[in-house]
Amino acid sequence: MIQLGIIEDNFQITESLVQFFSDDSEIKIIGTADYAEKFMNMEGSIPDVILLDLSLPYKNGMECIEELCEKYKGVNIIIHSVSADYDSIFKCLCSGAHSYLTKGESLLKIRETIISTHAGGSQMSVEIARKVIDYFNKKTSKSKHQEDELLNSREADVVNQIIEGKSYKMVADELGISLNTVRSHIKTIYKKLKINSNVELAKLYHKKEF
Repeated sequence: MIQLGIIEDNFQITESLVQFFSDDSEIKIIGTADYAEKFMNMEGSIPDVILLDLSLPYKNGMECIEELCEKYKGVNIIIHSVSADYDSIFKCLCSGAHSYLTKGESLLKIRETIISTHAGGSQMSVEIARKVIDYFNKKTSKSKHQEDELLNSREADVVNQIIEGKSYKMVADELGISLNTVRSHIKTIYKKLKINSNVELAKLYHKKEF
């Protein structure tokens, strides 16, 4: 059962989500709050996934991502916002967010994204995915050389697919390998880079550390 937390200051949106997931067999809402500090002060279950609005009282969502990741180790954060500011969204992804959804997406799409993100995938708009790819393609030749030494070509292919926002299944289909092989590559990549999650992988890319 996926433990879902919702940080959203629009009461109608929160109520709609609560009702939609009330009888869900895979997702359980363990807490809701209209601002991040309030959510982090709540007692109870640890969230696996947090659906996070950007326009919040006190601290905005972007300012809270690193705090949420620090408090809830391994949590998957999905940005849920009306914002079309791609630079802000990109910064959120670099800070530790995993997926991005615009408000107005169907409840079924939100559910699909929660399940996919929890499974290790990442969903975002085509524009954001392109911005991420372009950013990483601007690494210096020295950084690229270091990366090539650290990861073999197949592992680099897997990383590039993950950065594009594809789920493990989509990576397997794209590269013509099995899902278990993808998972094996991910484990090897984590071991080589001394990390434990896709969040840390994105941060290494952002810091140009391999």
